Amino acid sequence: MLESKWGLRLIALALAVFFFLSANNVFGNMFNADKFSQKSTETIESVPVETKYDNHKLYANNVPDKVDVDISGPQSQVLKAENGQNIKVTLDLAGAKAGKHTVQYKVSGLSKDIDYKVKPKETTVKLEEKVTKEMKVDPDVSTDNIDADYKIADQSVSPEKVKVTGGQSQIDKIAYLKAHYKNKSKIDKDTTDLANITAFDRNLNKLNVSIRPNDVNLTTKVEPYSKKVKVKTKTTGSLANGKDLDNIKLDKDEVEIYGNREDLQDIDSITGEVNLDNISDDTDRDVSFKLPKNVSKVQPDNTTAKITVK
Repeated sequence: MLESKWGLRLIALALAVFFFLSANNVFGNMFNADKFSQKSTETIESVPVETKYDNHKLYANNVPDKVDVDISGPQSQVLKAENGQNIKVTLDLAGAKAGKHTVQYKVSGLSKDIDYKVKPKETTVKLEEKVTKEMKVDPDVSTDNIDADYKIADQSVSPEKVKVTGGQSQIDKIAYLKAHYKNKSKIDKDTTDLANITAFDRNLNKLNVSIRPNDVNLTTKVEPYSKKVKVKTKTTGSLANGKDLDNIKLDKDEVEIYGNREDLQDIDSITGEVNLDNISDDTDRDVSFKLPKNVSKVQPDNTTAKITVK
């Protein structure tokens, strides 16, 4: 009786353990464990490149910022490498002198069971004697930075000059140093904010140089948006009997209209109405403007027409 009782208890315990292991997929994991020993290949994209050289005296040009690395090996190790942060790619130019050097990428931080291949395998780096030059910075605020109800009245940077460091060939290519806002929000009032500086050649290609300071204060002053348009005359009324119109010449044939940039985009002229009623001799008359829709105001708000008759 006692043996039967303990026997039942042992059977119940064994079943409980079996069901627990089954519920937690322990058996499945055991049977699938071989998959982690299988070979696997993956590509780790955009791994940063560190270049080792004498950066106190030299400046490196044509160095890629990032490369892709193909890795292969046991699947468990490949997964670990994919998810880890230890992988490093370097270009070792320690001790190299000025000139062009073709050098292979080296990868560290991987398990010894992992094979790797960098794409591309090597690169050519140009080391030049380091040169520093003081240069003027131009403000670079575009229409895209400005609220459509305003336009740029003035812009300036402080400090106006910065120190640019690079290889002589890169320094010689610099045509512009442009400061542009970090913050992309639309400007609708006078604004001073931090701006980054970028070096460009004459074709507006970015150049690889170091700029100090790289942040400057960029100030933009704005005013209500306006544009200049022509005034076209339109006559109303009639001349005195027997008189014909010879010519109408406006004192102001160009005016400034105000409003939203998008609303004014397609407006190239406004109409100035000239009343000819009862005119029998050459005379001057005030002209009022007929404003298109969405034009908030015009300056000047009137002009004079010199009317000649025959």
